[in-house]
Amino acid sequence: MDGIKYAYGELLTDIAKPFLIGILIAGVITFYFPDDLTVWANEHRLLSMLVMLIAGIPMYVCATSSTPIAAALILKGLNPGAALVFLLAGPATNAATINLVKNIFNTRALLIYLSMISLASLFMGFLIDIIYDRMGIQASAIVGQAGEIFPETVQLASALVLTGLIAFNMLANLRHKTDHAHSH
Repeated sequence: MDGIKYAYGELLTDIAKPFLIGILIAGVITFYFPDDLTVWANEHRLLSMLVMLIAGIPMYVCATSSTPIAAALILKGLNPGAALVFLLAGPATNAATINLVKNIFNTRALLIYLSMISLASLFMGFLIDIIYDRMGIQASAIVGQAGEIFPETVQLASALVLTGLIAFNMLANLRHKTDHAHSH
């Protein structure tokens, strides 16, 4: 019972904000980004990876919010390697981590840290693109398949339940903070 309470209470509250931000950004990408991103991304793979690296490093994005963003970009035709670069570099290089590394160590250590994250992300991006090419897998086709497993009514009901749980937990958390502030 404690596990269920934690999963649908505390844990859900902890991930709700970044998850909702990620879903919002993914929605904006899905609506506003051009559908012909595929042509550009496939012709300029290194450049698309560098763009995602540059976008991911300063962006304060955790794994919870970066996943729907990457999925939306793949659906728009971004090569999987560039999406992986974003998924690896974004959460590993948030502002708090960058500040911590610089303060505990020094600027040189920070540059080494960022360089290694960048190189490892780019290497893994190239590797995943090679694997997808050799196996003949189209990432945008795979990303969309998960939704086809369940009927639309089940998807909608699940989204409503998740939204209700998030709203309930946020209100309970707000109420707890208000009660705690009044008692002191």
